[in-house]
Amino acid sequence: MRHDVPVTGPCWDVRRVALVGVSAIALAACGAPQHVAPPEPEFVSGSRAEPAVQVFVDGGGETAAPIDPEDVVAEGADADGMVLVDDAGNAVPNGSGWEQFAGAIASTLGSVNRAVSVAVMVDGQLVHASASGERVAGDPVDVTDRFRIASISKTITAIVTMQLVEDGTLTLDDPVGDLLALHLGSETIDPDARSITVRELLSHTAGFPQHEGTFFSVGAASCVDAARTGLASGVASGGYRYSNMGYCVLGTLIEAVTGKTYERVVRERLLVPLGISGMRLVGTYELGPDEVDHAPTPGRNFMETLAAAGSWNATPSDLVLILNSIDPDTPGWKALSPDTARSMRISIDGVPESGYGLGLIKYGADFGHKGTLQNTHSMVLRQDNGVTWAVTVAGNYPSSSGTLRGIVKTALAQAFPS
Repeated sequence: MRHDVPVTGPCWDVRRVALVGVSAIALAACGAPQHVAPPEPEFVSGSRAEPAVQVFVDGGGETAAPIDPEDVVAEGADADGMVLVDDAGNAVPNGSGWEQFAGAIASTLGSVNRAVSVAVMVDGQLVHASASGERVAGDPVDVTDRFRIASISKTITAIVTMQLVEDGTLTLDDPVGDLLALHLGSETIDPDARSITVRELLSHTAGFPQHEGTFFSVGAASCVDAARTGLASGVASGGYRYSNMGYCVLGTLIEAVTGKTYERVVRERLLVPLGISGMRLVGTYELGPDEVDHAPTPGRNFMETLAAAGSWNATPSDLVLILNSIDPDTPGWKALSPDTARSMRISIDGVPESGYGLGLIKYGADFGHKGTLQNTHSMVLRQDNGVTWAVTVAGNYPSSSGTLRGIVKTALAQAFPS
């Protein structure tokens, strides 16, 4: 069951702002209520991209990296200061603050990577988006260009899976191994794989090994091929172990119970209601006209094998919209009921403050997901002060995607001190 909630309150007209070295948009308020009337997505087909010449090296080498701010404790940003009220009583973004924020992101991340893009929502309203760097050599990146989002794809897969649970197509705790084997035509299945459940797949407790060789060393031709390998190989019992295999299998399960491709189900159930067009699963060497080059090395096929576990591309503005769709405390169309959405945040050990839940990671009072692939770092986060942000990077800095949380929070705190 999905919840069609009209978007009420302020909307925002996109107005381009010129910043040195930064492509940005500021968003000015308009008064009329807005109802979602999304267009049909227009998917682009890309051509094989040659690996870019520029090389990024973690933590130094050919590119000097700034001081890692992972241990910097930023004071909380003033969310109220991010949007101001003008003389006419209209809510407008705080232009000078957002210019400072965009400059900080460009300086910290854009100066040492091929490209970076960021978007911020306050209480469910998009108030800032900016980007810096190059989409491909000689072509400046724009806020409408899409980056690989890596494991944030798991949150997308989890949302659609929970929709299927809500409408009774799936259950969280019934075994699905035999159904998967039948759909895949697998003659061999590990006995322990027969009892795996949707809840275990969502929470990385199904017992799959990490399967690094399957996904990253040309060990499988596709996600379907990888799923057959996962079901046939040894499956341990109990405990948390992060594995791309669980979400590749979930994507296959979605196809088994809907009779549609995984990508089509996500488009129909999540992207179209949100008005998002252009997002797609991309191949390792595909590069569409609005997509950022992540310079994969030759002879790899990790995007083809990851699929539902890590192959979506998106803008940061897309990502904050998607995370907002499972935030019961903000306006906008909601993909899930409030109770179901909140259940995704409860960690596998039952502690709501931290850990991996059902497709979401809890960071204290914040929740979201991060992603890492070759020359790719990304993160989307909903903070407890009502601020939701997403950042996408093409390049190698920072070496740990979790560090993005400290970078963005520090930039927000400096631009909007409390």
